[in-house]
Amino acid sequence: MSIQLSGTSLSEFAVIQYPGLVKDIDKMLSTLGGITKVSQALEGDTKRLELRYHYENPFNKSVCGEINKRAGLLLSIKVRRSKKDRSKPPQYKVDILGYTNTGFTFESMCDFQYLPLLPDNENKRELKMVMHSVMPQSVIDLDFFNRTEVALITVPTVFARNDNVHDNIFRGDFSKEDGQHEVLGVCQKSSYENRDIVPFSTVDSFPARPDPQIIKRMKVKYVSDEQFEKVKKLFEECPVWTRIALLYESGISKDKLKCIIPSMAYYFSTGPWRTMYVRYGYDPRKDFSSRYYQTFDFRLRFRSGIAEFVSDRKTSIKKRQKNPYEINTLVQDIDYPYFDEHKLPRSRQCILRYCDIRMPKIQEMLEKIPSPLAGATCNERTGWLPSGFDSQVRQIVSNVIKDLLKNHYRKEHIHAELESCENTGQEAEDDEGAVSDEGVPDDFMNDDNIEEILDDMQIEAEEIN
Repeated sequence: MSIQLSGTSLSEFAVIQYPGLVKDIDKMLSTLGGITKVSQALEGDTKRLELRYHYENPFNKSVCGEINKRAGLLLSIKVRRSKKDRSKPPQYKVDILGYTNTGFTFESMCDFQYLPLLPDNENKRELKMVMHSVMPQSVIDLDFFNRTEVALITVPTVFARNDNVHDNIFRGDFSKEDGQHEVLGVCQKSSYENRDIVPFSTVDSFPARPDPQIIKRMKVKYVSDEQFEKVKKLFEECPVWTRIALLYESGISKDKLKCIIPSMAYYFSTGPWRTMYVRYGYDPRKDFSSRYYQTFDFRLRFRSGIAEFVSDRKTSIKKRQKNPYEINTLVQDIDYPYFDEHKLPRSRQCILRYCDIRMPKIQEMLEKIPSPLAGATCNERTGWLPSGFDSQVRQIVSNVIKDLLKNHYRKEHIHAELESCENTGQEAEDDEGAVSDEGVPDDFMNDDNIEEILDDMQIEAEEIN
């Protein structure tokens, strides 16, 4: 095989992968808009090449070709075979005619094509083109607007809304079957489809019983009766729970609890009980005591000070997995579902029930809320709580966190002073004004360094609308 160059300088070509069998090059170019349209598409890298199988027909949708950068060679291959001796191998002669670095490929979806056709009056079996009666032939075609008989042609300009081809495999509806498909795991629904997600409404009714298929899915996940009874007992004691509280109180793994909860409770996506699991048959709009279970979304915003203790939930879990022995006693455990006044929050965002805030002052405020009058309804945003109640609770929690940090930095400063005294050989005396482990001087917090730290620390409760 011999390879030869056709000339000293190679010509540059553009490749068009035409989606069809080309028998006439002139007709093929006319479907692309002519050589002018092809040249315009080649000038810009972002332009598309339109292909219309009936270019003069405005009622068909074009197929667009994208320009691609690709390297290639245009070869001319000649094969010579011996007619006298068929056993001789053929000889190949290859000539390089040119190269290419751009090309058009038509990978978009081809839409249905429409033609303005009507049955012929003389021969009903044949169809004739009535383009002249559908649209004017020129700008000065006044006869088109003065005609009395108009052909009724209703042809859509666009049929498909998307040009890209999606290879989605649609599955059937197996909700009325016996759940064998879920056993095989082929058409298993996601966790969000396994539970009733309900937006809060003051008018609509809430689910009273679960989907029967949920019980069958629990058998597939091998949920034991003991695990089921644990969660059932918790919902009998309290009708509204958070997910983290159920995990903490039941001691069941996440995978098992994910299958048990949909059989007992529905999930609020909005409203005063947002992100809460509510027992089937329980309507918090009709029970004034449900104010204890409303959602309290507390978030911390800060620049310094608390950042070394509290982080987001994902970071806290990664730190614990990396070093499980590194536990800060000042911060609540990441899996602890309650808020204690002698601990910092477990993460930067804590979603709690108001009954999960273990602070006597806040629980006393909940008790003192007056009972609603006869005929009063639950508010769509604040529930059974008065307006501004959540802001007061956030302010109280923020003050508690500030006091915790203030005492922490105070103790750190005391220990640093004691270590400095021990290193220099001085003894700490128990006289007036001396620093001891039991007390702190009254003028201690006047220290400029401590005040600068506390002033720089901005802890605010962000209200979630």
